[in-house]
Amino acid sequence: MPNFDYSQLPIIISLLAILGGLTLRGIWIWVSLTFAVLFLYVTDKDSIITLVIYALTASLMIFGFINIKRGLATTKDNDTEEPFTFVVDSNNLLGLVNWDLDKFAVFINELEQDGLRTHLFFDYSIVRTLRENNLMRPNETVPTAICRILDRDRYNVTVSKKGFTADPLIIRYADRNNLTVLSNDKFDKPQDDKFILKAAARLKSKGLIQRVSVLDDHLTIM
Repeated sequence: MPNFDYSQLPIIISLLAILGGLTLRGIWIWVSLTFAVLFLYVTDKDSIITLVIYALTASLMIFGFINIKRGLATTKDNDTEEPFTFVVDSNNLLGLVNWDLDKFAVFINELEQDGLRTHLFFDYSIVRTLRENNLMRPNETVPTAICRILDRDRYNVTVSKKGFTADPLIIRYADRNNLTVLSNDKFDKPQDDKFILKAAARLKSKGLIQRVSVLDDHLTIM
């Protein structure tokens, strides 16, 4: 039976200490690394470089594995996530029902119940309707208020910046993802829509801009 090489004992102890730190994580990684380097400095200075190489290689392998695992998890989540069906020009539709949020909510909920997922886009000017109806809470942002009132998740509500309309956001999002826009806006104004005219034309050519009207006091896709 071969004799144990006790000259390797210091580096083995140091590696075990670092392994313990990686297992416990947090501050223990630094504590174990500091201990390992100081221990080798006292017992076997020549092995410090070897320790650094081992530790660096192990760290790269561990973090590489973690990142690959995260990447696979993200891909899986994206694969299972259902795509949106409609991009909604919310201010435009609200104007059809005299800014009645309840009627708008009924229309959106009916679409969702039929399995037609929606992404709501609002002009920042919706803040006026919220304030006039005392729907804003102290220190509450416009997107947060809309999500609360309409019982929506934040990820499928977009509000334009103050002073801007949501039209460019709507058209670019729909064009990029090949989605249907619900709006009575033709998106063909030479000045206001000049940066989205081509994208809007592409959507129209595919029949991806659908009108919505009021029928029997309810919003209806035409």
